[in-house]
Amino acid sequence: MRWCVRRRGEQPEFRGHATAGAVVVNAEGRALFIRHVALGTWLTPGGHLEPEDADLLGAALRELIEETGITLSVAPVHAVPVHIDVHPIPANESKGEPAHQHFDFRYLFRLEGEGGGDQEVTLQEEEVSGYAWRSVDTITDETLRARILASLR
Repeated sequence: MRWCVRRRGEQPEFRGHATAGAVVVNAEGRALFIRHVALGTWLTPGGHLEPEDADLLGAALRELIEETGITLSVAPVHAVPVHIDVHPIPANESKGEPAHQHFDFRYLFRLEGEGGGDQEVTLQEEEVSGYAWRSVDTITDETLRARILASLR
């Protein structure tokens, strides 16, 4: 398996590649979910690494900002991923991408300070069609949910 950054103009690796994700929890203990346009499902923010990303944590933060516009009072809970997940991505004929795997390094972030739970969300409409703050208990991946709950105690 080749772990690589998908560079503009280069042919991406389609057996699988690394991605970075952000689980964001607000002052009320609710996690941010986005409606992903291409997959048609609710996910936490995240995406592909870019050449300018210095590390995985920075990539997760960049994806969070790009997809949601959240920039104020966001802080990582840990400097290491709270979870690493491998999941299939279906083929996307419009992009010329066959089915492949994502190795998703997920980081936990908190909105901090006064009004941290009221952070305005501005969606990246070409990739995201909606958002919702939901209980951490609604995270379907049992391992991710348990690690987030343990980290927030």
